[in-house]
Amino acid sequence: MDVREAVKKKENYSSIVTYFESLKTLSVDELVLLIDVIDEMSEEIFEHYRALQLLFRGEISRIIKKRQETGDFSFLTESEREQVSYTLEKAGRLGVLLWEKYEEYDRELKRV
Repeated sequence: MDVREAVKKKENYSSIVTYFESLKTLSVDELVLLIDVIDEMSEEIFEHYRALQLLFRGEISRIIKKRQETGDFSFLTESEREQVSYTLEKAGRLGVLLWEKYEEYDRELKRV
């Protein structure tokens, strides 16, 4: 499925949610795709919009938990750190995440 094309039509939203749910654990590239899809998606279909927000928050929580266990973000490559930073900033701007809660993690991602 070409998710970037599918998001342009509201009738595809259910399939998009199913697609992301089927991935179980998202790669960093898929996390970027997810936040970009959330950005493009109409909030009018709230059920699907909210489902994707919850998936995104769950994936960010997983990454933050791993960071807390390891003490830093060294488990991510430099490229992955840049991508996670991008997703945090975009999620904060969109109101998917409370930016104040994740801002320090974003700064840390940029320092490593």
